Amino acid sequence: MVDESQLPVSEGDEEPDAASGEGEGLGRVSDSEPTGISDSAGEAPSLKSSFASGKSASATSKILVVLFATVLILGGIYATSPDELSDTLSIEREGFDEEINRKMILGYKTPFLMPGIMQPEIRPTSEVRFAADCPAIGVTVGKASRVYPMITLMPNFTLQGENGQIVNDSLGGKLLTVTNDTDAGLVRVFGLSETSSRKTIGLWLMGRDDGGGMSLTFDQESDFRQDQTEIPDLADYPFEVSTLSKWKAKHPETDVYVGEFTTPDLQMESTLGFMSATERIEADRVLKERNRQRKVLSPKRSSKREDRSKTAAGSTSSDGSSKPKSSPGPAEAGSPGKASSPDNRR
Repeated sequence: MVDESQLPVSEGDEEPDAASGEGEGLGRVSDSEPTGISDSAGEAPSLKSSFASGKSASATSKILVVLFATVLILGGIYATSPDELSDTLSIEREGFDEEINRKMILGYKTPFLMPGIMQPEIRPTSEVRFAADCPAIGVTVGKASRVYPMITLMPNFTLQGENGQIVNDSLGGKLLTVTNDTDAGLVRVFGLSETSSRKTIGLWLMGRDDGGGMSLTFDQESDFRQDQTEIPDLADYPFEVSTLSKWKAKHPETDVYVGEFTTPDLQMESTLGFMSATERIEADRVLKERNRQRKVLSPKRSSKREDRSKTAAGSTSSDGSSKPKSSPGPAEAGSPGKASSPDNRR
């Protein structure tokens, strides 16, 4: 039996190359297969042909897929986001109006930096003329006592750029800082805590926190709210809410923090609304005299005096001597050109 595989192969009986056959098959296009190319040169390719199986997508189809996926992603993010992140898109949620109104009244977070009072003005009670019934807070350390009229703890700015709501003080050898948040209506007096290693307090105002509330700072870098329960290095020190007269009656040796109201007239003027009828009469007299003195010394009044003196100087002669007017005598009673005399009458 002869093995046909060992027989020589003639030139005409060569086996067809499978690879070349496959290549020719790839190179040929069947008439029945869709080509995706229009017979007409002016006709655009259809969207259906762009998504044909085994064909690469066109640029238009890629853009559509990307846009569709983007819309799905953004919609999913919005649908799963918490209310806090979508406040601007959910104005109708419960409590939205109340929250906005509270922030409009108390304020949004407004960071700024301003020192508190570092060298408070203290006066003995004998030199103070605040109204007797003006509200105040009092502090006692051992035998020493001090009263702070509330009018002196307002958010005023001193000439040195200090804020009047924070008073860094010392009483009886103890460091104290009085703070008054006028917006929240909260007064707190701080002293150093037992575990603190600080040598001074020296609080600064570091703006307003979100929704109101004072932000305080030691180092002008990190801040804390004035109303928070625990504050590093500080502890609450007791104080008493009273009036000036009641505190003086209870502590006769007390002194008074006067703030920027360093003179009696300013002290009286700042507390007119708390004065009795007798106090008001005396205050009106003092303020009237002060205003009269200011008017006398005012620049406008000085300029008027200078104008009058210049006018009077202009009426004098050039050599500095003034010529007084002589009163008309009997000789001048006649005609203006000639003196009246017995000879003329004849």
